[in-house]
Amino acid sequence: MPAPRLWSWHLSPFAGKARIALAVRGVEVELLEVDPRERPPRLRELNPSGRVPVLEVNGAAIRESTAIAEFAQDAGSGPSLWPADPARRAFARGLLRWVDDELTVNFFLSIRKEAFGLLPGDPPDVVTTLRATLVKRWPALERQLTASDGPWLAGGEPPTLADLAALPLAVRLAQWKPELAPDPQACPLSTAWLAALREHPAAAEVDRRGEPVAAAT
Repeated sequence: MPAPRLWSWHLSPFAGKARIALAVRGVEVELLEVDPRERPPRLRELNPSGRVPVLEVNGAAIRESTAIAEFAQDAGSGPSLWPADPARRAFARGLLRWVDDELTVNFFLSIRKEAFGLLPGDPPDVVTTLRATLVKRWPALERQLTASDGPWLAGGEPPTLADLAALPLAVRLAQWKPELAPDPQACPLSTAWLAALREHPAAAEVDRRGEPVAAAT
């Protein structure tokens, strides 16, 4: 059986999330690097939106990063992405949605709009608004880490996917916009959480690129 193929882009946080989940669970994949400005036809066959990540398994397409992570959980044998306890597992899944929607999206969408330009209908201050929204979320993150008794969002060891999904944010925030990071005095647990993520072995997946795929493929 051929290895699954992951259609990815190294700067996409959600493709990064998929790479991280697969790596943590020890699932070997053929990694394909897509240029978002020249999307290959095969990618659009697998996902009509043309977005990555897409995991191709025996010709079938698994779209969206969380679905790919669930495949990794079922197919892999490395550390679990979720707690064993059903209530804690459901709780962690809710936290994952919050991390994706309130932290990752606000940061990376602001970067994308700054780099590639605004879309028709975007307010002229949308980049500033997205970044201000991210900064406003740090106190909520701090409260959750306080409630969980740290260092991870759902408590316990190892980190769950709710934590690991923020790894692209932890890495890129420090590289690109450190001024948006939480105040270490006001949010010490959040600061430590981001630092711990950057030290995680799976942080190497944030920058990992696959074999480039030509637009004509």
